[in-house]
Amino acid sequence: MTSFYRCFTVVLVCLFGLAGCFGSVADQTGLNPAERIEIDDDYATEVVVDRGDVLAVDLASPLGKGYRISAASFDPSMIRMERFLEYTEGEERRVRYLFTVLMDGTSDILIKMRPIDGGAEEVFRQVTVKTNAQDGLF
Repeated sequence: MTSFYRCFTVVLVCLFGLAGCFGSVADQTGLNPAERIEIDDDYATEVVVDRGDVLAVDLASPLGKGYRISAASFDPSMIRMERFLEYTEGEERRVRYLFTVLMDGTSDILIKMRPIDGGAEEVFRQVTVKTNAQDGLF
């Protein structure tokens, strides 16, 4: 009987573990973005946030076009990357970056991609991040 209970316990633990995998992307991050932007069609966009805010950047994965996301470059004194997630929404493969804005200023986030078969890295999308302090007259 003890092996039955041991096996039953292992199965329960596995089921609860798998159930946690099916939560939403927001649940998986543990972060609550103050601003969320989608940049599927535009090459570049601009967003204004407050210092300390978490910014979510969502975009369609370039896998269908023969590319993969390879990096995100940004000014680490102003922006900290918190998470990178790949997920499926309906039939579409998507990517989400989560960043925290650390200080006032303006900085670009460059989302880069590389051909799946190898080759040079290139910029896929650009997000210009400004803090609210940059909106004033002075």
